[in-house]
Amino acid sequence: MMKDNAKHFEVRMYINLYLLTVCFTIFALIVSLNSALLNNFLFSIQLVASIPLFFSSILARSKLGYVRKERMWEVYGHFTFLLAYAFLMNVVGILFSSAQNANTGLIFLGINIVCALVYSLVELIEDGSQMRSRLLKDVLFIAVIFFGGILPVLQVY
Repeated sequence: MMKDNAKHFEVRMYINLYLLTVCFTIFALIVSLNSALLNNFLFSIQLVASIPLFFSSILARSKLGYVRKERMWEVYGHFTFLLAYAFLMNVVGILFSSAQNANTGLIFLGINIVCALVYSLVELIEDGSQMRSRLLKDVLFIAVIFFGGILPVLQVY
């Protein structure tokens, strides 16, 4: 199993590395162009938290190619990736709402939720045994998007 999945794990690791680069780029642009955005607590904490979460996911996934007990590293890698990705999407949604209007940010975040649900549907059609796992991932992702993205865009808090 380890050799069969080594390429798969490597691809996932590179995706995380790319998204980590996106986080640093967004951070650098904000500091350069409009550092006042960092005064928004939820915005700044999600941006700052996404960086170590992506990094942790990269480290966890780098172990998947050669450890014997892959399951705990896989779960940890998925969990940190999911949080980091949701935080990054919230940051981008809040940026869109700041630069344009709330509707732009809401559309962006809504599309992310729809894409996640369609992805889950396709995965469940392919392998119905993943129902519980997909449900947990989707509930967590949607909750983070709702509380960390949608509500701030609507200026609820």
